Amino acid sequence: MVKIKFLARFRDITGERSINIDHNGNITDLINILTQKYGNEFKDALFDKNGELRDYMKILVNGEDAQSGGSLESMLNDSDEVVIFQTIAGG
Repeated sequence: MVKIKFLARFRDITGERSINIDHNGNITDLINILTQKYGNEFKDALFDKNGELRDYMKILVNGEDAQSGGSLESMLNDSDEVVIFQTIAGG
């Protein structure tokens, strides 16, 4: 099972802190499953109008940034932990 943790805004959107999903695929496939489950608000929070992951969104797999550690096409393993959140900026 892949454990998905939702932080900040995504906790509000999903109404959940975390879920476990039996998933054998890559990160993009998992995001598609979550988008189907949680709808347009989830999708709009993650992606811009061109379908690209927003710059300020972070997806961590086992504590490593998925975007900088390879790509969203990286395969997930059965015991992986995925954390989805929006970074905070300010000044």
